[in-house]
Amino acid sequence: MARFDGHYHYSGTVYIGCYGPADEATIHVCQFDKETGKLEVKESYGGVADASFLTLHPNGRYLYAVSETEFTGGVPGGSAVALAVGTEDGKLAFTGDTLTYGAHPCYISTDAAGTTAFVSNYSGGTITLLPIEADGTLGEASFVIEEEAELGPQADRQEQPHPHSIQKVGPYVYMADLGTDTIFIFKHGASAGAFSFVGTCRLQAGAGPRHIAFHEEIPYAYVANELDSTVTVLRVEEEGARLVPVQTLSTLPPSYEGNNFPADIHLSPSGRYLYSSNRGHNSIAVYEVNLEDGSLTAIQHHSCGGDWPRNFALTPDGGFLLAGNQNSGSVAVFALDPERGVITEQVFELAVSKPACILVS
Repeated sequence: MARFDGHYHYSGTVYIGCYGPADEATIHVCQFDKETGKLEVKESYGGVADASFLTLHPNGRYLYAVSETEFTGGVPGGSAVALAVGTEDGKLAFTGDTLTYGAHPCYISTDAAGTTAFVSNYSGGTITLLPIEADGTLGEASFVIEEEAELGPQADRQEQPHPHSIQKVGPYVYMADLGTDTIFIFKHGASAGAFSFVGTCRLQAGAGPRHIAFHEEIPYAYVANELDSTVTVLRVEEEGARLVPVQTLSTLPPSYEGNNFPADIHLSPSGRYLYSSNRGHNSIAVYEVNLEDGSLTAIQHHSCGGDWPRNFALTPDGGFLLAGNQNSGSVAVFALDPERGVITEQVFELAVSKPACILVS
């Protein structure tokens, strides 16, 4: 576990993935000014339809994007795309794509060794494992897995399994399924074929778990629940093989009564604060983390600076939050107070069509 010491260094490169057709620019490479918060587009890349989620290879030399489509070249299912990152100029170069064998892939991540990519297919109801080759390209799917669990009670949104986020922490892979109110846990080893089901964590009915943030210093994780506007605190037990819900609280201020759908969730680099985005209320909810028992206390709800904050990112020094507002076509940059955790002011806004993912290099 890496403890934040106030001395993180990062390149200042920010990648933005956007919804849009393949003949439009859907991936933008930006330079971020770490002093002022200004964000400047340096390159825009087309050819990837609906590039709704991005991740970097651990070595930083390859960028991966999902193309959140129902079909790829007439074949059912979306795809995952590999792009090489230029070592001198940072420019992107297409190196290949591969089918995910499920409709509307919405999340992609890699293991720490950079040998496997994990993809969630939202409409396909499956997760897919893609081997990462030595040259950074994505190989043919090694696993396509459909897990079964009781569906949630919201008939219009939980009519089938809807895998959302998927990520590996230590030896375990965690997949949040919005359709079944369940987090599935798998064990993933280094050898080919070393992927097995471990267990599940069932959340409250109608929660709709979406994204998860794992704490690096204490055995707790935090899940943003899209359908009931809550955050659930999970105690991590048995070295990660078991998750136990211990607290659930609203992402909204008590006075708000409109529709709302939480989306993204992140911990501050210090681990002392948690942030979650609200689509509808159009805000960022801020919580203080109790480092003894993992519990949360709401301390702020701040405007996201636009409409429908699907995704956001924190800079590694804890000084800024970048919110991608999908419906208003903007990325709003906010200054943070690292000591108090709160958002202090909006310092910049970048116009970009339908931003869906913000990735700080």
